[in-house]
Amino acid sequence: MIGYVVAVSLSCLVGVAELVSRYRDRPTTLVRVPSTWAYVLINGGAGAGSLLLLHTFDWRFGVRSADFADATQVLVASLGSMMVFRSAVFTVRVGDEDVAVGPSTLLTSLLAAADRGVDRMQAKTRAQEAGEIMRGVSFAKSRLALPAYCLALLQNVPAEDQADLRTAVDALAGSEMTDGQMALNLGLLLMNVAGPDVLRSAVETLRDEIMADEPAARRVPEPRNGQAHEADAEPARSSPDQ
Repeated sequence: MIGYVVAVSLSCLVGVAELVSRYRDRPTTLVRVPSTWAYVLINGGAGAGSLLLLHTFDWRFGVRSADFADATQVLVASLGSMMVFRSAVFTVRVGDEDVAVGPSTLLTSLLAAADRGVDRMQAKTRAQEAGEIMRGVSFAKSRLALPAYCLALLQNVPAEDQADLRTAVDALAGSEMTDGQMALNLGLLLMNVAGPDVLRSAVETLRDEIMADEPAARRVPEPRNGQAHEADAEPARSSPDQ
């Protein structure tokens, strides 16, 4: 029984790790999406099924000790089910794309469903947070400083993710959007890498240097001969004759 618990746990952890790696800004949202649970449970079921087959056919993989044989079967069931369920029997050419046919098709479909569910759930929250954090921020002033500062704060962002972020920011700078619209999209890009909390802290730290210029205040005309006009200084007085 313990072997099945371990095999299912390891297989489920693989599914959880795969989902968390796709939603690094807020992985806790996955708990509220039903399709993510289905994805994780199918991974766990694959591990349990593989271990059941190994016990049924008594495959020991050349290990004579009963204890070591049980441990080997658990590891093979966990790792083997991961490879089997992510494999394809053959590939079919559909239009301009290659479509894999096999056990991986099921996991790919569930993963796509999880993606859509999480995106719909996070969209409203992300829009509100990006608008709040990036309010008043100038894209022209922050396009270099803010991404560089966020990446320096994180320290361990892979070089590939950093390159992708720079490419996305450069593409954003070449668009025809307004400065405010580009600033909002820059905030969303950085939230994907750093998360909202890190982005908020970075903006607060750099706020004095990346804020957009305030519109020029309306100037009050200077008074003539050092005195304000009566009409401007006080309301016109009615004539005593009236």
